[in-house]
Amino acid sequence: MEISRYDGPRDALTPLFAEADDSESEIAGYINLGDVFVARENGNVVGHVQVVETAESGILEIKSLAVGESRRSQGIGAALVGAALADCRERGAHTVVVATAAASIGALQFYQRQGFRIRRVIRDFYGASRGYRPLMLNGIPLLDEVILDIALR
Repeated sequence: MEISRYDGPRDALTPLFAEADDSESEIAGYINLGDVFVARENGNVVGHVQVVETAESGILEIKSLAVGESRRSQGIGAALVGAALADCRERGAHTVVVATAAASIGALQFYQRQGFRIRRVIRDFYGASRGYRPLMLNGIPLLDEVILDIALR
């Protein structure tokens, strides 16, 4: 597996972005922002991570992370996060944040295993006004967003 910066058309990665986010309107708003790194095996993209600027100086955000379903739980996501964090350090960031659904137990577990800690919760983030349909994840309604962060220094 090889991880490298992606300079191709972002539309080619739409299926991976859709793995990470259920709202087409939200994806359309950020798909072309920031930097994207991809994991490739035999020339095929099997995962991606997107890092974007935030309004706060020194803080960058992992906006999107996904690994193709057949390739999950094989260390690809961790390698992508590691590459993203290394890039953020090189860019002088002191903190990286990431957001996920409170109902997404696997994602919360994954990010905490990478060293992220819960920073805050945004209640009722996932609603129709943002393009999200009512959904249950792990038997939990998709409602609240959890913001996690990791200090780089």
